[in-house]
Amino acid sequence: MYDHFRVGDAVPSLESIIEIFACTAHTAIEVHCPTCPRMSDCEHGILRAIAAAQQQRIDAARAQFECWLPPVGADWALAPVRGLATIFSMAGLILPDRQAPPFGHDRTMAMKRWLVGSPTLH
Repeated sequence: MYDHFRVGDAVPSLESIIEIFACTAHTAIEVHCPTCPRMSDCEHGILRAIAAAQQQRIDAARAQFECWLPPVGADWALAPVRGLATIFSMAGLILPDRQAPPFGHDRTMAMKRWLVGSPTLH
């Protein structure tokens, strides 16, 4: 699918972001499977972060990731997000930067547990 849109090089960056979430996230994210017709608020947030990185608004991208990650995790996520922003731009995929504030700032430091098989990942 990624090669179809000329963004096959994005896979390593996506894998890095997934690993950062798996190792450092303090809050669960909702990620739908590729065949799901809906996008979650979390998926919208990740796209907002990529759009901000395309506009060189790295502070906004970092703030978005702090909704789910501790500060060090948000810092680690910046490199692969900047990579995605560049790869998408080179392929002509310019994401609109709506400069929306990240959601869930009231949840940023709360430690949460979620069950395997929860509805947040489907």
